Amino acid sequence: MVSIIDKFLLELKINGTAEKTLTDYSRFLKNINKFKSLEKWDKTDVNRYIMEMHNERSTGTVEICKVRLKRFFTWAGKSELISHLNT
Repeated sequence: MVSIIDKFLLELKINGTAEKTLTDYSRFLKNINKFKSLEKWDKTDVNRYIMEMHNERSTGTVEICKVRLKRFFTWAGKSELISHLNT
């Protein structure tokens, strides 16, 4: 079975995304998928994850995570989960 993450990465690759970017997205998404399946995430999960990142990482890293979340959830047709994020 092909996961939603693999489908997303395949589409990025088809559209010419650099290999390093694909690797970064893969690592990021698979890591947060361990917390809770991305297919089951809701707005509360997004907010909780970002707040945890604020406590652990630099502002720049948090902003990168927000961009990645926005790109993934927009692609997945769940833009309502990230529509409140400023990036």
